[in-house]
Amino acid sequence: MQRKHKITVAITAILFVIALVVISLWYSMPGEQRNMMLFMMKSGASYDNYKEYQVLEQNGSAPEPTSFQRVTAKTTDEDYNSNITVIAGRMFNEHSKMFKQATVQTNGVTNYTGWHLIADEGFEEGVNTFGPSPLSYLTTGAAANLHTQILRAAEVMKVDLENVRVEVLNKFSWREMLSDSGAGFLGETHTNIIIESNAPEDSIQKLKNIAFHSWTAGEAFGNETAIVPQLVVNGQNWKSNRTAPGTALSDESYVNNLKISHITDAPKKSEYLQQVNEDDNEMSFTAISNLTFEILAISEPANNPDRPQLKKVTVSFNTPSSETWELYSDELNESEGTAIAPASLEYLTAGTALCLTSQLTLVSAMFDLDFTDFRVEQQIDYRVENVYSTAMASYADTVHTSVLIESDESEERLEQFYKKSLSLCFAGEAFKGATDMYTHCYLNGKLLK
Repeated sequence: MQRKHKITVAITAILFVIALVVISLWYSMPGEQRNMMLFMMKSGASYDNYKEYQVLEQNGSAPEPTSFQRVTAKTTDEDYNSNITVIAGRMFNEHSKMFKQATVQTNGVTNYTGWHLIADEGFEEGVNTFGPSPLSYLTTGAAANLHTQILRAAEVMKVDLENVRVEVLNKFSWREMLSDSGAGFLGETHTNIIIESNAPEDSIQKLKNIAFHSWTAGEAFGNETAIVPQLVVNGQNWKSNRTAPGTALSDESYVNNLKISHITDAPKKSEYLQQVNEDDNEMSFTAISNLTFEILAISEPANNPDRPQLKKVTVSFNTPSSETWELYSDELNESEGTAIAPASLEYLTAGTALCLTSQLTLVSAMFDLDFTDFRVEQQIDYRVENVYSTAMASYADTVHTSVLIESDESEERLEQFYKKSLSLCFAGEAFKGATDMYTHCYLNGKLLK
């Protein structure tokens, strides 16, 4: 009996020492790390009623921002300009803390209300997310947008193309994410234009140059773009667009019996791009704070004779555990009727706002911020000059970004939260800074010099 008592005392002492060590290690961590660990470990709240969404679906009504007045771009016969508005925010679901949604619309298009997109991140291996990641939407938009400009350039030059394929690989990274100076980046964009055609090489080379210089997303990435941000605290902005419970029952979305989103059985590989497998990244706070990853989007014709600009894009993170999504993209043309999938620049714009929503979620957890709700309202102004001519050129002029939050935290703390979220946003930094761009063109399997 005495021996049993001694064993019990010894075990209790060992457990006590282990507890002291664990407590000591816990409180030796910076507060931001502890807060992030708690955020990752805690289960989300469950709700009785969830609004059900498709991953992609047409808006019932256009997004109505409360922090600025939407402006419709002026267009002429020579210039096609488009201002695109997006409102992005969280959705409550106990299975994902990174579940979010966005409503996006090209301003001023007759009888057109735009699209609703849902996005998700942080899933476990073998468990599908509710939707693609924000940066998957961003990269999808970039690939589809270049594909659009190739088709427009071919129309201008009267060049017959048998097939077109566009590959866009974006390389993203955080630098010291948990530090005060932490930032997110789009470090490099690698692009392949793959064409099958009987046209001569010099014609395809000229076509490629026209398309590349009129590639709006590429111009946004490759050059510094004006960012006009604002923080709106406790304004009269919460009568609508509140965070609410939501879910998506399937990865498949349908519009007029056309499946415009679904998860594929396997990733689609690049023909020419060398990818780096990031699945072996060490899962420590140091590694996460300096995370690097790649997203590949491949745009191909949907071969719909009624919608020549309809494309299917496969997009995936370059890790074995990640899903590959197939998304459809169309372009607006009022003479052809309403688009049957989001336009390429709508994907790009929505991806930008959704990425910032992700950073707001992470930074609010990192700061252990006390708040009621937040969302992002954004308008990006795009411009295409000399449309349907060999002098066609595109620009992203201005990104207007509003972060709206309802909170009783101090002005100083909210300002820190706002600035750090902007700094960590990969997509925002992709517009703000000048990304290194690498582009190659292949004609019938041959690299053009």
